[in-house]
Amino acid sequence: MKRIRLWSLFCILLLALGLTGCGADLNTFTWRVDAVPVNLDPQLAVSSEDVTAVMHLFRGLMRLDASGEPQPDAAESWTVSEDGKVYTFTLKEDLEWVWYRQRNQDYLRAVTAEDYVYGFQRVFDPETGSPYADDFSCIAGSEAVREGRADPSTLGVEAVDERTVRITLETADPEFLTKLCLPGAMPCNREFFDSTEGSYGLSSSSVMGNGPFYLYNWTSEGLFLRRSTSGSAINNLRLVLRDPEDTASPADRVRDGSSGAELSDTAAEDLAQIAYTSRTWGLLFNCSGEDNPLANVSVRQALASAATDADLTLPSGCEPAQGLIPPSVNYAGESYRTAVGSALFTASDPVALYQQGMAELGQTTLRNISILAPEGSDYTQLVGAINARWQQLFACFFTVRQLPQEEYQAALASGDYQIALASLEPSSSALLDLPSRFDGELAGFSDSGVHAMLTSLQTEPERVNAQTVLALEKAILNAAPFAPLYCQQQYLLVDPTVQGLGFSPFGPTVDLTAATRP
Repeated sequence: MKRIRLWSLFCILLLALGLTGCGADLNTFTWRVDAVPVNLDPQLAVSSEDVTAVMHLFRGLMRLDASGEPQPDAAESWTVSEDGKVYTFTLKEDLEWVWYRQRNQDYLRAVTAEDYVYGFQRVFDPETGSPYADDFSCIAGSEAVREGRADPSTLGVEAVDERTVRITLETADPEFLTKLCLPGAMPCNREFFDSTEGSYGLSSSSVMGNGPFYLYNWTSEGLFLRRSTSGSAINNLRLVLRDPEDTASPADRVRDGSSGAELSDTAAEDLAQIAYTSRTWGLLFNCSGEDNPLANVSVRQALASAATDADLTLPSGCEPAQGLIPPSVNYAGESYRTAVGSALFTASDPVALYQQGMAELGQTTLRNISILAPEGSDYTQLVGAINARWQQLFACFFTVRQLPQEEYQAALASGDYQIALASLEPSSSALLDLPSRFDGELAGFSDSGVHAMLTSLQTEPERVNAQTVLALEKAILNAAPFAPLYCQQQYLLVDPTVQGLGFSPFGPTVDLTAATRP
């Protein structure tokens, strides 16, 4: 399951599609998932399935709109101090908690500013272990609370009164309003949390939300959410477990009504669809092991430069990559990739680099190296062309190890490869998402310069911008743990009667808050 760290509405797209009629009582949308949600605690939800459920069950101060901008959700209004460090939010009136299916007045209770304060306190409480602590590290006092040196009550988040939340930052963060759309910023009622005795978010009876939908049922087959609406708004959301034996195409599942929307690698002109490019394919070099020749930077640089410079026939629907970060990742309202251009490493003389690497290793050429790739004619052709290029330049020829998809994924996950044709996808629209994986996490790659640059940007979020991230991206690709080759276009195929469906390819997640089907 993929982790969701930051789903900015730079990555959320709005479907404005044609409409037709449907049933009057339950207006249903089915979203098929690879796993049934397991944790509906907003401060802990990280998988795409959990986050999709949480964003419907809870309402944060802000919610991302279709244009990529954070807009007030539970907040009625907000102000920001001149120095950008103090945010004051006024909550809407009549906000209510809803516990499971109970919607009568005996079970409703008001949502107050204290609930948002307690949600943030849980993010930094060491006992919570929230994955969102890094995202909100700019909040005053967060480091001391997170390290257990200060009580959560000292955090720079306070309830001025029942409807006013004040958040004080240690350092200004231009992305702070967008981050407030994360699950970690959603409220938590302290009294209800305590009553669950450690089971909060893990069962139907231990979930109390304040969002547009409420939890109707939760089984081993799926999660079922409803809301009381009038008119054409979709009021029944089914997160249903995908059947691995279902051989129907994504387009056919949308056509026959068994899915409201499906991800697909191919277009379907008779359906509504959104094209997006969030997957970068390239060569991943396993850098681990003292006796591994691919741990040598010069060798990797030579191989990477020759591969990215090769005349390759790309699979249908693909375009040459210009860097690690794919075109779907936006910054300041436009594609980061378009704004900064190429970050690729290109050697003026890859042969000289290869010879330098061989001399450093005390070898004449590379031997007993294999390339891992998934089965498929497109991959065979691509890897064959790269192999031929390497043989031409370096007089080396590697074996190709093509495996069925499931075996390929297992080998990739376990590190059972030397060079792999692999795809990388960000799990959020955060600029640092993919670069951060090359800090001792992916392919055994570790570089002190990259680590220093990444740490600086993570601890000083106000420095994160297109140019500083480009410098980091170039530092990674110059060290060549990964050689980007091409970006693959993908599609969200949608029932053409649906209008207003929010979609983020980073996860992926869907948002039915504004969705209608009359």
